[in-house]
Amino acid sequence: MSDFSLENTTYLKSVAIRIKDRDAMIHFYKTVIGFALKGEENELAIMGTKESGSEVLLLEESPRAAEHTGEIKKLQRLSLIVPSEEEMANVLSRIRKADYPIKGALEDEGRLGILMEDPEGNELGIYYVASSSSENVNPEPMDQEELLKKADDVTAVLAPGARFDRVHLNVSNLEGQREFLDEVLGLDVKNENNGILVLNEGEFHVGLNEATGGTIDLPTDSVLGLDFLKFRVSEASMTKLEEHLRALNKDFFIDKKKAILTIYDAAGIEWWFVRK
Repeated sequence: MSDFSLENTTYLKSVAIRIKDRDAMIHFYKTVIGFALKGEENELAIMGTKESGSEVLLLEESPRAAEHTGEIKKLQRLSLIVPSEEEMANVLSRIRKADYPIKGALEDEGRLGILMEDPEGNELGIYYVASSSSENVNPEPMDQEELLKKADDVTAVLAPGARFDRVHLNVSNLEGQREFLDEVLGLDVKNENNGILVLNEGEFHVGLNEATGGTIDLPTDSVLGLDFLKFRVSEASMTKLEEHLRALNKDFFIDKKKAILTIYDAAGIEWWFVRK
């Protein structure tokens, strides 16, 4: 276990995904899920919530990247958490109106979850967890019709507070990835059995699943799917992280202004740390 840790003000700002069909993916995340299209820069579409300056999802059009349709990817699942039951109802209402398929919908005493795939096969879980919800879940099929009664049928954009709080990865080098997250980034192991590691007292979770084949060991810039994760850090954390990586003799990039630091993990996924 590493003694290193980032300050608890560190948080996941955005997730970047390489995509093939820009229009289809923007339509899905905007019309079905409820992200706002905040801006477009060359091949990049920036999507967020109602909150000013929100940048939750980056869709990077990469037409030359290989699709590997139906094959296992580095990204097993992204989890989007929403701040209220009404917000969950609004998401479900948009899904219904778009007639978009749902893989599963479960609930358990204050926990609601919807599982889907986006148009390019990236698995997306959407969740609401009440503050009083128990950790010991026993989910049952969700009463979707009852939840829909709580939708306002007006709200088209996700409320502030909606964010990605968990990413599950398929990795071939399980120990190498755990070592990176623990020793290099200082994430705490939450559960030895399911491989969940946490950042900032559980504000962001990383789940690991050992697997082989597909795109798992291919460079992220040559295939569609998860590209990088971007975190906001304080100036003190940026300095502390740089010193820690130098002490470990790790390869990383930091710009001259020490505002951006990037490093690749054992699975070939790039982690960005951007100074506040």
